[in-house]
Amino acid sequence: MKLKFVIGLTLSLMAAALHAGEKIAPDLNDLSAEWKLSSAKVVEDDGDKYLRLETSDEGNTASMSHSDISLEGVKRVKVSLKYRSNAYSVGLHAGSWYLVGFKLTSGEKIYEGIVLSKTTEWMEITKSFDVPENARSLMLALRLQESRNPSDFLDAKDIVIELEE
Repeated sequence: MKLKFVIGLTLSLMAAALHAGEKIAPDLNDLSAEWKLSSAKVVEDDGDKYLRLETSDEGNTASMSHSDISLEGVKRVKVSLKYRSNAYSVGLHAGSWYLVGFKLTSGEKIYEGIVLSKTTEWMEITKSFDVPENARSLMLALRLQESRNPSDFLDAKDIVIELEE
């Protein structure tokens, strides 16, 4: 019985160690099932592929999100991307932004993120977030939300999520 417990614990720790340190990036040539697009599409311009989010007539939110990611063994989350947007942002939940959220074991959710400023040139951003002690999973989404103009857009490429020990 003790041997099974030790083996199980060892395998669990190994799995957590392999998960932490992982880099996750969408393949814009073939998005996997973990990535969900809502009013978003992959665009190609002179061989350069990027993601374009535009709000539609039916809704005021466009997004690219990843299914929840387990945070077992993860201490920090680092996100980076290149983007451009013509949407004016005033804060989280409006304009162009990158949602970084944590689901806690209690069921509560903590929302953080990065407000993406208006820029016509590609801009690169990188930001790290400490994982709350009782967080069980990570929620991620690029969002164009509460857009004031139907021609607003958010373009993104070189999207990388790093899970650090």
